[in-house]
Amino acid sequence: MKWYERSYRRNLVDMHIEDWDESFLSQFDPQRYVSLLKEARVQSAMVYTNSHVGHCYWPTKTGHQHRGLQGRDIFGEVLDLCHREGMDVIAYYSVLYNNWAYEEHPPWRSVDIKGRAGREILGPRQRYGVCCPNNTEYRAFEEAQLKELCEGYEFEGIFFDMNFWSFICYCPACKKRFAEEAGGGPPTVIDWGDCRWRRFQEKREEWLAEHALFVSQTAKKYKPGVSTEHNSASFTSPSKRGATLRLLGANDYIGGDLYGGFLEQSFVCKLYYSTTPNLPFEYMTSRCYPSAHDHTTTKSKEMLTLRNLLALAHNGAFLFIDAINPDGTQDRRVYSMMGEIFEKSAPYEKYLGGQLCMDVAVYFSLNAKMDFTETGTKIAELVETRSVQSPHFDAALGAARTLKEHHVPFGVISKNRLDRLSEHRVLVLPDVLILDAEEQQAIREYVQNGGCVYASGHSGGFLSDVCGVVYEGELKETVSYIAPRTTAGELITGIDPDSPPCIGASLSCIPRGYTRQVKARACNQNEVIATVVLPYTDPADLIKFASIHTDPPGIPTDFPAVIDHSFGKGRAIWVSAPLEKPDTDVHKKVFIAMIQSLAGKQFTFEVQAPPAVEVIVFHQPDRKRYLVSVVNEQELLPPVPASGVRVTIHIPGKRVKKAMLLPEEKTLPVETEDGAITVEIPTVELFRMLSVDYQ
Repeated sequence: MKWYERSYRRNLVDMHIEDWDESFLSQFDPQRYVSLLKEARVQSAMVYTNSHVGHCYWPTKTGHQHRGLQGRDIFGEVLDLCHREGMDVIAYYSVLYNNWAYEEHPPWRSVDIKGRAGREILGPRQRYGVCCPNNTEYRAFEEAQLKELCEGYEFEGIFFDMNFWSFICYCPACKKRFAEEAGGGPPTVIDWGDCRWRRFQEKREEWLAEHALFVSQTAKKYKPGVSTEHNSASFTSPSKRGATLRLLGANDYIGGDLYGGFLEQSFVCKLYYSTTPNLPFEYMTSRCYPSAHDHTTTKSKEMLTLRNLLALAHNGAFLFIDAINPDGTQDRRVYSMMGEIFEKSAPYEKYLGGQLCMDVAVYFSLNAKMDFTETGTKIAELVETRSVQSPHFDAALGAARTLKEHHVPFGVISKNRLDRLSEHRVLVLPDVLILDAEEQQAIREYVQNGGCVYASGHSGGFLSDVCGVVYEGELKETVSYIAPRTTAGELITGIDPDSPPCIGASLSCIPRGYTRQVKARACNQNEVIATVVLPYTDPADLIKFASIHTDPPGIPTDFPAVIDHSFGKGRAIWVSAPLEKPDTDVHKKVFIAMIQSLAGKQFTFEVQAPPAVEVIVFHQPDRKRYLVSVVNEQELLPPVPASGVRVTIHIPGKRVKKAMLLPEEKTLPVETEDGAITVEIPTVELFRMLSVDYQ
C-alpha cells in the first residue's frame, strides 16, 4: 500500500522566511517541531526544502541556504525525526516562485508584455519573484536541486507548489517557443473568437503541463517510487492560470490549498474525488482565518473540525497549514487543538471507501474557464487580479449550491469521466463556454442512449441537435427576463408571467462577468416553454430609461429562454442563461424543478434536513454497505444543532441487515418499505456517520 492510501491526517508548516536578519529561523528546533506534529496526531508531514523566497533548508550546492541556519540541515533533521515517529515525509518544493533565482538570474524571469517582471506586477503585495517554466537554464537549475534532494534524502513524496502562470508571459523563452511551434509572435489582444489567441492559450496550457511532468519525472528519475503531487488549487482558477486536466499525468493524487466557504470546499472535494488518479485526494487549508495571509488569527475549533470532516466525508485527506514565526518557533496551542480534532476523526477512517452516489453530475470543464467579456482587451491594458473567477465556474458553483441545499445526490465531474456518463441520470452543463468535439460526441451519445441533460447559456450552442436550439450569439442587454409560457407546466412552477425572473444586473452594480442571455432560435417552437423578455430600454443607456434604479421587463420577444427537447431515448432542457447561478429562491426553485423533472424517478437517497446540512453517501458493494455522512455546514459557528434529520436510501431487491451509528457501531432503529430504508439520525451538532448494511 502506498503511503498516501493510508494517510488522512496531514500537516504543512509554511516557512517563507527571509534571511536578512540573522535571528530569522535561529530558534528553529527540529525536536520541538516533530513533537508538535506528534501532539497533533499527524500521520504525514509536508516539510519545506525551500520556499517562495528561494532559500534552501538543506546545505545545498546548487542554490542558497538560509543564513539563519548557519549551515544546519534542518530538512534532514526533521525528516529523520519524523521517520522515527512513524510519520511519512513529503518534501515541499516551490517550482516557479523563487525570489533568489529571480534576483540572481534576471534572464530566468517571467515578464509581461511590457517587460515588467513578477515583483512589479502581482498586485499590492508584490513580493514574489516568478521564473518562467520555458527557460531552459531555469529548468536545469530545478533538475540540479531535485537531484540533490532525491539522491541525498529518503522521503516518501514530493509536493510541487506554484506550477501555474501568474500572468501572461512574454519573456524571450516564451516568444521563441511560440514562434517555433505556432509561427510568428504571440497575440497581444484577448479574442476568444480568434484561432490564434486560442492557439496561444492552448500552448500556455500545454507548456505548463509539460513543465509539471518534467519536474515530476525528474524526481522519479533520481528517486524511483517517490510520489509526486502538484498544487491543484488552480483547477478552479481562470483560464489565464493555465491549469487543465493535462496536469493529471504529473500527479499520483490531487490536492490543493483553498480558503473559501463550505460550499467551495464541498464543490472542490467532489471535483478532486472524480479527477484524482488515486484516493484519497488532499484538501489543504490554513489554520488561520480567513486564509494563509493572516499569521495569528486561528480558526475556531468547530471550523477546523468541519473542514477536516467534510474532506473525510468525501474520502479525502485533510492537511492543515500553519506558518512558522520568523524566529523559527510555533504556537503549541494550534497542535494541541488539532490533536483533539484528529483524535475524534481517526476512528472514522477505517470505514471509508466505495463510490460516491451521484445521480446528478455537474460538468466542470477546466478548458472553459475564460470570460468572453474580456474579448477585445489589449494584454497591455489587462489588470491582473487573483479574485476574479470565471462565468462557467460561477454557474457550476451555483448549481452545486442548489443541489446540495435540496439534498440531491450529486457529484462534480470533468472530461476524464466522459466514458462514465451513463452512471448519472442527469448531466448538468452550467454555461460551459467551450465543448470540444470529444465532449460533444460523448454527451450526444449519452442522451441518445437515454441520458438527460440540463444545459444553460452557451452550452447548447455546441449541442444544437441535442438541445433543439440554433445559437445566434448573445443579446446586447445585460438585464433581461425569462417569462414562462402557459405550456410550461411544473417546470417553471409558481412564476407569474407578468413578473418573470431577472437575469443579469445593472452595469453599475456588477463590475465583471455580467450575464447576457444567449440569442437563439428553437428548432421546434412547440418545445419552447419560456421566452426572453427585454427591458423597455437598453440598460447601458443612462439617459433614456423607464425606471431610474431598475430595468423592468417591457418588451416580449420570440427568442426562446427555455426549451424542453427530446433526443433519441433521452431528453434535454436548455436555458438561455445560467439560471443555476443566482443565489435567490425563485431561480433555485425553477432550476431544481427542471432537475427533478429530468431525473424522473426517485433519487438513490432522499433527505429530510435543513438546507445547511449536507448528506454524502458512498456505496460499498464489496461490503454490501452504504456509508452515510451528515455534515452540518452552517457558516456561522458554532452551528445550531440539527434534529429530526431523516435519510431514506432506496435499495431495490435487497434486504436491509442493519443500520449503525459510527464509530460506536451502535444499532439504529430503521423503517423499511418497498426496497427502501429510512433512518432518523441522532441530533447533528457538527457531523454524524452511519452505515447501512444489506444482503
